[in-house]
Amino acid sequence: MATDSMYKFDEKTSLFLSGLPFFKGLERQEVSRLLEKSDINEYSKGQSLFMAGDKATRFFVIINGWAKIFRMTKEGEEAVLAIFTRGDVFGEAAIFENADYPFSVEIAETARLLEIPSTSLRESAARNPDITGRIMASMSREMQKLQIENEHLSIMTAPQRVGCLLIQLSSGMIGKGGVFSFPYDKSLAAARLGMKPETFSRALSQLKPYGINVRGGEIEIESFERIMMYVCGHCSMQDGDCRGAKQLTECSLKNCANCKTH
Repeated sequence: MATDSMYKFDEKTSLFLSGLPFFKGLERQEVSRLLEKSDINEYSKGQSLFMAGDKATRFFVIINGWAKIFRMTKEGEEAVLAIFTRGDVFGEAAIFENADYPFSVEIAETARLLEIPSTSLRESAARNPDITGRIMASMSREMQKLQIENEHLSIMTAPQRVGCLLIQLSSGMIGKGGVFSFPYDKSLAAARLGMKPETFSRALSQLKPYGINVRGGEIEIESFERIMMYVCGHCSMQDGDCRGAKQLTECSLKNCANCKTH
């Protein structure tokens, strides 16, 4: 009988993992088997996890911190595909035997990651086909995010796109407004949004009439409702799918069906 590997981790981490979409609803014994040979590792800013083309040997879950997902062009330019944080997963290619990672990953800010070996992932999938389904669902969600971001690129102004990012970064805050520290380099945020750093800074300053105040690395949002009124009407994301809008629990927005809170 497999040991209960959830006990390899502290109670807080175990509860966090069991509540993630990838693990939620799986039998505890299956989760235990899946995690039996898994580890939690900590990484410093700037550390590389893997490069595009490397063999996919691990599946990752971010417990805390930030990771940059990118690819390099033939001209040596870096194209930032995503910036992942707590609760996000990546490395789904590990489910497929002899697969390669299609992108590179570097730690954007100090991070703590759960790493599941590809062999454990495939063994669990052989026992329980639902594992493969969950991997495919994760890949589908990431594809949907890319589609939404392409939509934003074609429809939203630069200040609206930056405003959308601020809504995402302030998710989980309670109240009509609040202050938070920008969690990673603003130049990285600019790259993720396909902007030059100066364009990003200018867009931030253009959000002042909508209650956004910038003080060095701190961002003050005077009213979540006001910034969401400015941003969310230009997004087709369905109810409950937007991490930022869903988690702003005190939002009183009435006119934007895409930004209902729960």
